[in-house]
Amino acid sequence: MSLFNSLFRDKPRGQVLTEREFSELLERQQRPLLSLALRLVGNWEDAKDLAQTAFVRLWQHRQRLEAGRDAAHYLHRVLVNLCIDHLRRRGQHEPPLAFDETLFVQADSNPQRQLEDSETQNRLWQCLNALPPKQKATLILREVEGYSVAETAEILSCSQNSVLGNLHLARKKVKEKMQPWLAAQE
Repeated sequence: MSLFNSLFRDKPRGQVLTEREFSELLERQQRPLLSLALRLVGNWEDAKDLAQTAFVRLWQHRQRLEAGRDAAHYLHRVLVNLCIDHLRRRGQHEPPLAFDETLFVQADSNPQRQLEDSETQNRLWQCLNALPPKQKATLILREVEGYSVAETAEILSCSQNSVLGNLHLARKKVKEKMQPWLAAQE
């Protein structure tokens, strides 16, 4: 049972999210949403702003959410759409941002291995940043965040076939861009 469903299980239909319940939701979802936003936009300050905007929108639209509705999916959907819009606005005017995935993984004690991992991650994030926003979001939601095809489709407000198509294209493009670099590393 999701957090949001557990908050609403004893509430009559149509009762809105209280400030206390919203605070609990914010506390539990803030870190995962920041992580997702950072992976999508590659910039800490933009990620914080976008995650905050998603929570503001949840609060503003809390009357529209029905009892039992999954707020985490709502938040993810709003956040991903905000990130996609941000990436589209940013477009080609700004260079792709480097991303430090080490914020999310354990450090290796071997310095050579750390350097190799860092180079591989930087190259991978360059490839991801070159993807169209919808393909990037699809790939990150599915492969990095671990959402199912159905959940990814719900978050992106598209069909499962669209998710599968975007996923195929994103994987193909990343593979094409990574293959020469990986071959040179051998």
